[in-house]
Amino acid sequence: MKLTYHGTAAAEAFPGMFCTCDTCERARKAGGRNIRGRSQALVNDDLLIDFPADTCMRVLAGRLDLPHIYNCIITHSHGDHFYPRDVEMRYPVYAHMKEEKPFTFYGTAPAKALWDAEVAKLGPNEARMRMQLVKPFETFTIGRYTVTPLEADHDPTTEPVFYLISDGEKNLLYANDTGVFPEATWAWLEEHRPKLDMLSLDCTAGLSAVWRRHHMSLDVNAEVRDRLREMGCVTDDTVCYVHHFSHNCLLTYDEMVPVAAQYGFAVSYDGCEVEF
Repeated sequence: MKLTYHGTAAAEAFPGMFCTCDTCERARKAGGRNIRGRSQALVNDDLLIDFPADTCMRVLAGRLDLPHIYNCIITHSHGDHFYPRDVEMRYPVYAHMKEEKPFTFYGTAPAKALWDAEVAKLGPNEARMRMQLVKPFETFTIGRYTVTPLEADHDPTTEPVFYLISDGEKNLLYANDTGVFPEATWAWLEEHRPKLDMLSLDCTAGLSAVWRRHHMSLDVNAEVRDRLREMGCVTDDTVCYVHHFSHNCLLTYDEMVPVAAQYGFAVSYDGCEVEF
């Protein structure tokens, strides 16, 4: 299995659009991997995770082959993870397609409500675009993947989830926009004990110590990983990454790499490919 991080920042991107803090200024000056767009990832070449407005620029830059991707799982309804305005771009006047094959979003009720509002303006076209409702702990199948939404600790009005994704051989836990997992999620993990080949955790706060709610700091990432290790979900063979950074992490990519390594994590960057 392969995971490509197409975007690794929080809502304000990194550096922040309007921000002049020291961390953002260091990132601007350093460039390269220190520049981060809003969070998005791709499993192998066919399962997209989240759909921010930044998606368009990734397609234009040739980094994301969106015309040949047909499924996208949404973590929650915040605009940096789901930008339904762009679904219009798959409608016939904008997209001349050689094959009529629908693009399907999967998300919880608040994301579905945003979708419904957009489709109400555009008119339905299920031959091109559709959305399926998902619920925490209810496993579903997308082609070769088995996907389980797990309850996240984030803005409760968005009914946030993160995802356990399996292709039958490898297991990925992709957990952005969550603090320490809710007890219902820990109970599910305790019961099922999936062996994780890759773990990807929200690190919005970085060195801003002990962020436990809604997002995580690096020290809390280690705590969550160690609890998963105690369950047998994480082993010495598990590839562990941190992602979803804001300037509140206090470190640029270059500065974060050696610090995260001390905690046993690799650091994602935009365009980072991880095979496991």
